[in-house]
Amino acid sequence: MQKLFVKEVGKDGKVGLRAVHIIRSWQESDGNQIYLHHNGIYGYKDGSPVKDKEEFEIISDANQKKLAEAWWDRTGKQISEKYYADRRKAQEARQDGLEAVMGSVSDLDAAQYIRRLLTDRKKDAWSEPMSWFECSPDGRPDWWGKASIIEIGNYRYKKLEAESVLPGDEEDTKSDPGPAEKTAAESF
Repeated sequence: MQKLFVKEVGKDGKVGLRAVHIIRSWQESDGNQIYLHHNGIYGYKDGSPVKDKEEFEIISDANQKKLAEAWWDRTGKQISEKYYADRRKAQEARQDGLEAVMGSVSDLDAAQYIRRLLTDRKKDAWSEPMSWFECSPDGRPDWWGKASIIEIGNYRYKKLEAESVLPGDEEDTKSDPGPAEKTAAESF
């Protein structure tokens, strides 16, 4: 028996290692792998069961393949169907209502902003359009895609709408943000 460690995200959100005990494993040159776990499940390294019977083609020994297929016919198919149905329900529960509250997450991710230093009011001071991962590689800021104009730190960010022109093409001569802009800046 072999003891392996797999990364796992705990309920607290921290990444840790969990031990898995493997009796046997098979691997193809393309990287596909199947493991026979100590609890009798044929599956992947993390302990999840194989998704379908065709995955046993990886097993070259005829006797071992016959044993794996017998496990599938006896209990494996039911274990696999239940496991993946439960996983799908858990994913749907996490997503439930999320889009209704904040719109499509992909819309937020697709939003682009331009920015400039607060102290530089020239038309050509605006940056090129950027996505959130260019601006904040640690994660999408909460305001990204929601605020049309916002001042954070030393920068003013302006959201680009699909049909808008770049702010360098229009006048931006305000010396002080208006009340709506101040509210957006103060709320984030």
